[in-house]
Amino acid sequence: DKQFESESGFKDALTGIYLKLGTKTLYAGDLTYAYLDELAGLYSDYPGYNTNAVFNQSIVFDYENMFLSKKNGIYSAMYNVIANINNFLEYVDKNKDVLVTERYYETMKGEALGLRAFLHFDLLRMFGPIYKEHPASKAIPYRTTFDKDATPVLSANEVVDAILKDLNAAEKLLKESDPLHFFTDQMGEELTEINQFLINREFRMNLYAVKALLARVYLYAGNKTEAENYANQVIGSGYFDLIGDASDVLRSKEIVFSVYVDDFDQQVATITNGNTYYISEEEFLDELFDVANDGSNDLRIREGVGFDYGTHGITMRKYKQENLWASTEGTVVLIRLSEMYYILAECAATPEEAAGYLNKVREMRGIDPTVCTETNRLNEIEKEYRKEFYGEGQLFYFYKRNGYTTFLH
Repeated sequence: DKQFESESGFKDALTGIYLKLGTKTLYAGDLTYAYLDELAGLYSDYPGYNTNAVFNQSIVFDYENMFLSKKNGIYSAMYNVIANINNFLEYVDKNKDVLVTERYYETMKGEALGLRAFLHFDLLRMFGPIYKEHPASKAIPYRTTFDKDATPVLSANEVVDAILKDLNAAEKLLKESDPLHFFTDQMGEELTEINQFLINREFRMNLYAVKALLARVYLYAGNKTEAENYANQVIGSGYFDLIGDASDVLRSKEIVFSVYVDDFDQQVATITNGNTYYISEEEFLDELFDVANDGSNDLRIREGVGFDYGTHGITMRKYKQENLWASTEGTVVLIRLSEMYYILAECAATPEEAAGYLNKVREMRGIDPTVCTETNRLNEIEKEYRKEFYGEGQLFYFYKRNGYTTFLH
């Protein structure tokens, strides 16, 4: 009760929720570059689990034995954050009169609803069925209250409905309140004397993060019309741009939503030296990035830009902190602009249109256009997911959503 008697208490509570997202068990580790990318087969070795001279990829799917604690840790940590969100949402309405600063109530509540939907959607994607095959199968509970009462396990389509309900409410709140012109890269000198709580919107569940998430969810649920609608809204917003600057490793103007991880440089130092996530054979990296067809000019694979080639194998540079712009230090990207183009490619009426969307991104990454046909469209999109989201945890979700039974390794 004391926590929520002041605006500063609300700000601290919401900041704490974002900090919880940036732990190794969640988005500063297992749900990005670590476990989910292990499941997608992107490494030659995984720290702590390689007991043999040659790593056996199949062990990462041993959810009930070797990886039981990993699976349970993710599940419980996600619902712990959701519990904090639900407590926050209870008080944001109960103590609404405390939030006297303009935009605070709408922005805070919109962010919290969007975050609740975001977390439940990732839980659904991980622990639910392959949606297009079994939409009515039991999936996960959808928690909306802060109490000890058990919540029934809902079917996947019921969870989707609950996610969309939260996202639509978040969109409505943020549409009128989100101070969108305070994205980091668009802050001019005239904005130096501003409310610090309402800036750096790429580190918050902002309006366009909600719209991008709606595009994700609608694609997952098979509603291509709405997926296309929301993806186009994000692209057409004017707040984000595809860029081909090799010095901007995280491609900062493409970031729609991210989390800030304090002291991430120390964590990255431990995962990029010695016993770490790496690729042992250059041939495998070349296959992942389709070098045979695209060449090695792709920014995402280029030595010293996308990867380091060292004595411990080939390691990703995406999260290395040296030479990063000050505004992107400690950043873990959760939604980026390029995904909206890939969603449009899946929704496109013709293969030619699909190729057009893929080629907008490919051009900015330094590679030649590709050609899509009715038979290869999904595989061409899959290749771009492999390259674009290396270290971001999205490839596994793509494989599961589309029912892939095999992948490169």
